[in-house]
Amino acid sequence: MQLPLKIALICILLIYLLCILKAVKRKNMRIGYLIFWSITGVILIISLLIPNLVDNISSKLGFEMPINMIFSIAIFIILYLIFDLTIIISKEEKKNTMLIQEISMLKKRVEDLEKIKGNK
Repeated sequence: MQLPLKIALICILLIYLLCILKAVKRKNMRIGYLIFWSITGVILIISLLIPNLVDNISSKLGFEMPINMIFSIAIFIILYLIFDLTIIISKEEKKNTMLIQEISMLKKRVEDLEKIKGNK
């Protein structure tokens, strides 16, 4: 890889890491995701700085081409993230259902109390 391209990619990755830190500062991201995305950025920077790292790892793992390893890892990471987000969505749906039920019970109780006060 040519030096200007490496420098450009490292600059982009540093901006990426700064965006992650900014999201955490604004409390838009959970700590678990902060760690995940930060490690991903650092691994990408390391792979850019060390020549032939991806080639050596992919050949030792038995991949014919380095891009096949990168795509395989990316697919597994994406599947994990989708699974994790599905779990979070399911938990939030349960919380919403419970909140709706509690609000309905409280509304009913308030209406009943208003009827009792109205009869007096």
